Amino acid sequence: MAEPRTAPEESAREEGLAFLEPRVHAEGFPVAQVFGYAGSIILTFGSFFLVTRHLMPPVVLLAVILTLAVGQAALQLGVFMHIRESRGPAWQIVPLGLAFFIALGLIGMSVWIMMFKAGVS
Repeated sequence: MAEPRTAPEESAREEGLAFLEPRVHAEGFPVAQVFGYAGSIILTFGSFFLVTRHLMPPVVLLAVILTLAVGQAALQLGVFMHIRESRGPAWQIVPLGLAFFIALGLIGMSVWIMMFKAGVS
């Protein structure tokens, strides 16, 4: 006689993979997401305002905009990408680091190509 089949949730618990189980439960109003969205909008309009009003010298303005961009990236990773929430090992850190490394490489190569082209033409 064949063994009765178990539900995926039960087999996940048996194998020690309970953190892979879907979390389906009712939650309240998404306060963190609303504040994250509002914070992202404020940071975006803040940098837009600083650029359009020419309130700072270009070097200081660039530093402030980069700081606002890093803050917005951290806010979005924390609130919308749930980088802080993990049901198991923090496996998402490795792909995030790889994506950061690739982005830095693309930016560096783009700047290098633009500098080279400026010297040629």
